[in-house]
Amino acid sequence: MLNKFMMRAAVTAAAFAGTTGAATAEEQHVLMMDYAFFPEVSYLEAGDVVVFENISGETRDVLSNNDTWGFTQIESGTSVTLQITEDMPTKYFSMVQGGAGDTVDEDGNVRVVGTMNFSGAPQIDED
Repeated sequence: MLNKFMMRAAVTAAAFAGTTGAATAEEQHVLMMDYAFFPEVSYLEAGDVVVFENISGETRDVLSNNDTWGFTQIESGTSVTLQITEDMPTKYFSMVQGGAGDTVDEDGNVRVVGTMNFSGAPQIDED
């Protein structure tokens, strides 16, 4: 009886030891809103997964600044998933029709920008 218990404990410990790398990865969600990403800055590490959720009511694209990754024609109410690697660009964007101000291009599109930060989340003082 004790031998079976010890064997189960050893197998369970080995299984947990084999999954510790995957357990540290996190899933982060970024909402694609009308004229913004929320959050605008995501604090990530290699191995994390970002889920871009389009809640804008319009079909949208999200592209990296250097064209190394991107998703096009993301319909409203759907999401896409991006696996984070350590060499990814830190900026991504989406062009949104309409709006006003200095960020509007010649076609009437606003460039909405988001950022991936790989240096860790800021500490919050509790004072």
